[in-house]
Amino acid sequence: MYVPAKQSKSIDDAFAPGKFARGGRGAEATRRHRGHEVVHFAAWCLTKAAKSPDRVTSELVQSYIDYLEGTGYSTETVEQRATTLRMYFEWQIRSTPAKRGDLARVNPARKLTTGHARACDKCKPQGSAQALSRGTSAKKSCDVRDSRLAQWEPSDFEVSLTSASVNTRSAYRRDLELFAEWLMDMTPIADPGDVEREHVRLYLAHLHDSGASSRTVARRIAALRKYFTWRVRNGEQAHDPLMGIHTPQAKGRLPRPLDERTAVDVVTAVNPAAQEWEKARDSAVLELLYGSGLRVSEICTLQTDGFDKKSASVRVLGKGSKTRIVPVSKPCATALMAWLGLRGEVTTSASGKAMFLSGRGKPLTRRDVARVLDSAAERAGLAGGTHPHALRHSFATHLMDSGADTRSIQELLGHSDAATTQRYTHVSKEKLRSSYVEAHPRA
Repeated sequence: MYVPAKQSKSIDDAFAPGKFARGGRGAEATRRHRGHEVVHFAAWCLTKAAKSPDRVTSELVQSYIDYLEGTGYSTETVEQRATTLRMYFEWQIRSTPAKRGDLARVNPARKLTTGHARACDKCKPQGSAQALSRGTSAKKSCDVRDSRLAQWEPSDFEVSLTSASVNTRSAYRRDLELFAEWLMDMTPIADPGDVEREHVRLYLAHLHDSGASSRTVARRIAALRKYFTWRVRNGEQAHDPLMGIHTPQAKGRLPRPLDERTAVDVVTAVNPAAQEWEKARDSAVLELLYGSGLRVSEICTLQTDGFDKKSASVRVLGKGSKTRIVPVSKPCATALMAWLGLRGEVTTSASGKAMFLSGRGKPLTRRDVARVLDSAAERAGLAGGTHPHALRHSFATHLMDSGADTRSIQELLGHSDAATTQRYTHVSKEKLRSSYVEAHPRA
């Protein structure tokens, strides 16, 4: 079964995938992608005589997930679509609640199960705590995961990328799987040998319509170019459908820092209802993100013996396993001392020397840090929230605005290339131009 490129009006009217996508959270490309996933589900429901969401049962939703797994969709996609359906029916229930006197509506996707969960020991990223926190860990070979999309050989392709980093190999494999699944959704094609240049062009148009950035499109093309070159080189395919396909030029993006007042509000917005150890930990994490400009990975890999109280500095492990010493502010040093005094309340055998721990005593992960910041941004009233790297951008931009030289900022941030640091001079120039336009009568 595949979904035609043009969806019938009945799907739009009955299931309202576009309205669901527009009303959701997240980036535009993510929301549109969820809408496409609902379209595919709705088209499948029509083949089962379920012409509207209120006719969809929990058994039918589970049957759809089973269909995806049986057809060969990747384990990541199956779980992702299960999550999208849970969100979709929650939205449906909120949008069209039961009438007075009727039974309350129940989310038919609430108890969905997948045949092969992402929690599989072989599908989990492997490696040390530092590798996991830095996102540089690989996965073991899993027979179930590797059997999906077998004719596309995603596992063999990933293994062939010997000169690429773990992250690149994983990303290219995922890009290939997404392309193969798009073909399965939109065309009758299931074999890579049948792919033509026109299919690639249609896929790129789909990415553009979905709001994908030029950087995303460029990486997808790079992954497919690698893949089909690999197939042609191995004699599995006579022609390369990427011949003549041009890669769009990725647009440079300037950092988007917070203003000084907002940054301080976020950093000081500690949850008053939290336990004392949690308040101390969150305060220290936020102070390091903005006060010292640390990366999330550097927060997660920071060790207890890396804090020097006398010199008011921390020793961090940056990109490329490079170590640097970064000074900390007085509020940050105070917060770190408070946290170290309470750290023993959550320490376990799994804690090791990790500076920051979760409530279960495990080293803090990137996602844990993001949750801490999300919570603080919400309390500070920051509409739309923010992300950890925005505080790093803010740190550098505010230093630049206050007269710090580029070389010093480069050292503090741990940039190996001065050109990376020079982005912040552009941010300050933009601020200067904005002030000029607002203040000068001839601007």
